[in-house]
Amino acid sequence: MTTNTSQNVPTKERRKRHPLVAFGLAALAVGGVGAAITSAAWTDNTLFAAPAAAATFDLQGSLDGKTWTQSGNADAIELTIPTSQLANLLPGQTRTLDLWVRNESSVNAALTSQVAFASNSTFTTKPTVAVSGLVASLTPTGGTGAQDQFQLTVTTPSDWAPVNQGKSGTVVVTISATATS
Repeated sequence: MTTNTSQNVPTKERRKRHPLVAFGLAALAVGGVGAAITSAAWTDNTLFAAPAAAATFDLQGSLDGKTWTQSGNADAIELTIPTSQLANLLPGQTRTLDLWVRNESSVNAALTSQVAFASNSTFTTKPTVAVSGLVASLTPTGGTGAQDQFQLTVTTPSDWAPVNQGKSGTVVVTISATATS
C-alpha cells in the first residue's frame, strides 16, 4: 500500500495547489477587510474655519501735528522743514524744532531714529544734530499713544571756524518703525 504524503506528491501537483491556496487566502483577507469597512456605519466630523488677514502698517509724519504725510522715499522726501528754521546759523547756537510721527497701522510700531547730514553738505565742520523725546513705540491707529511729538536739535560748535560761513547742508531725520504685536 502506498501512502500519499507531501514528500511523495510529485512536484508538478504541488505547483498547481500553491496558486490555489494563495488565491484562497487573498480572498479571505479581502473579504475580512471589506466586512470591517462596512461594519463602521457611524461617522462624524467637526469643521473649523478661521479667516486670516495681514496687518496694515503705515508710519506718517507731520511738521505741525495736524497735516500728516507718508514720506518714505529717501529720493523724494515730502516732509521738508522750512529753510528759515535753520537759516543763518551762528557759532554756539542751538535750534530745536518740533516734529510729529503717527502710527496709521493696525498693529503696534517700535520706533528708532537716525539723524545725519546728507552727503551733499558743504560744511567743513558740521553742526551736531540729534533727535530727542521720541517714544519707543506707538499704538495702532485710533488708540491713545498712536502719535508722538519729538524734537530735532541742531547745535553749532562755539568755535565754529569761519570757513563754514555761507556753507550749507541738509539734515535728514529718519524715523524707522517695526511692526510688533
